[in-house]
Amino acid sequence: MKLKFNNKEKAKRLSTVLRIIVMLAIVPIGVNYLWIETTDKMMEMLIWLFLIVIVVLYYIGGFCYVEVEASERLLDVKYYNLFPFWREYKRVVLPAERIKYVKVRKGLGVFGSGLIICGRVKGRIAMFPTIGLSALSKKDIELLQSYAKEISTNKMS
Repeated sequence: MKLKFNNKEKAKRLSTVLRIIVMLAIVPIGVNYLWIETTDKMMEMLIWLFLIVIVVLYYIGGFCYVEVEASERLLDVKYYNLFPFWREYKRVVLPAERIKYVKVRKGLGVFGSGLIICGRVKGRIAMFPTIGLSALSKKDIELLQSYAKEISTNKMS
């Protein structure tokens, strides 16, 4: 099974939406400190808590740009997190004979779905960091699931 796709357009749109949500979470804080200066500490804590929750979900929610090229012989996954700070390009390249298993983890709605890759590297079992699939379409996730199932059945036989 040959598989080749990326989520460039959806990742770009999603990144823009997430940035706007973060900006909209920052606006009430600015309004509170610049114009209103409320003495209600509960309101101030809720505004800050809202911003923190939005940023944490954005950072650890599994929103990644993902480019996958997979075949019966090789798995090549390039990805980076959409969070604008500490963005780092990463790549996992494994020949099919070195793959122990590939799993697609389900998430909670949009958040947390991921690709788990485990393989043999230099004679040892290596568990690669989970690749966030929250920015992928359902069609692409289903393609990855079928590829993972095919790789697993080939390992069993």
